[in-house]
Amino acid sequence: MDPLELLVTNDLLRVLDLIGVAVMGVAAGALAARLNFDAVGFAFIGIVAGLGGGLVRDLILDYGTPAAFDGGWYLACALGGSLFAYLISAEGAWWRHLVSVLDIAAMALWAATGTAKSIGYGLDPLPAILLGVVSAVGGGVIRDVLVGRVPAIFGGGPLYATGALVTAVGTWGVVALGIPSPYVLVAVGIGALLAGLAAWRRWSLPAHSEWQVTMSASQLKALVRRTRRSERERVAHETGAIPVVDATVDDLADDVGLRDADAGEYAERAFAEHDGEDIEFPEGPDLERDPDPDEGDDRPH
Repeated sequence: MDPLELLVTNDLLRVLDLIGVAVMGVAAGALAARLNFDAVGFAFIGIVAGLGGGLVRDLILDYGTPAAFDGGWYLACALGGSLFAYLISAEGAWWRHLVSVLDIAAMALWAATGTAKSIGYGLDPLPAILLGVVSAVGGGVIRDVLVGRVPAIFGGGPLYATGALVTAVGTWGVVALGIPSPYVLVAVGIGALLAGLAAWRRWSLPAHSEWQVTMSASQLKALVRRTRRSERERVAHETGAIPVVDATVDDLADDVGLRDADAGEYAERAFAEHDGEDIEFPEGPDLERDPDPDEGDDRPH
């Protein structure tokens, strides 16, 4: 039995798959309730959220009739979930936790099924893994786009896509290495555990702004002064010389008493003497000399 056959034919996993579709319908219905949708909106958003990822996968694979329409169980579960959210308002903490747990379990299972099916159709490892992730999170992405908001997996939310990726990679490893198919459930468990811990501990991937370094002129000057001060102290400790700041030698000495309104003023003042000129660097033997008087001359001035 290969992993795909295990995932598709196992009655327990199939029931969990259908429960996941229903849970996605409930979650989408809760969103529709907040946006004051009517009954048609509830039904449509529930179907898209519960079945969207599998539909995209099967259409890309040219599967024929998508699995979501091969029988009425999937549609019934998606509609049932959205109908539940339409008729009953369940906003308690225990309910949200239950929905999150079932949603995470279904997400990991969908990632494994999508990856195994893609490999079975002859896709290379990277496209197969990508399609497995799409199977898991595609419905949520389409749902968010339809209601006009940035998809949750693009940042600020739990690591659902990362958990799906871990499961997809693990599923590919089981197939590629010929490991017994039940071990694909280990990949499902690891991906679900990662997503669950991320939801519990509120982990998220670093956003773009967290990697940027932005400094004002005063902050930049303070950083440079601290760096040079520490260098002087190191030189003094190693040589016994007394470090002294000389305004005629140290080009940052006058920054101590000046306050620039913004980075532009600082740049104009700092580089005014070089406007329109090319800065020449020493060549040949002069390269052996230290161009920084603070570091090259340890004698007191």
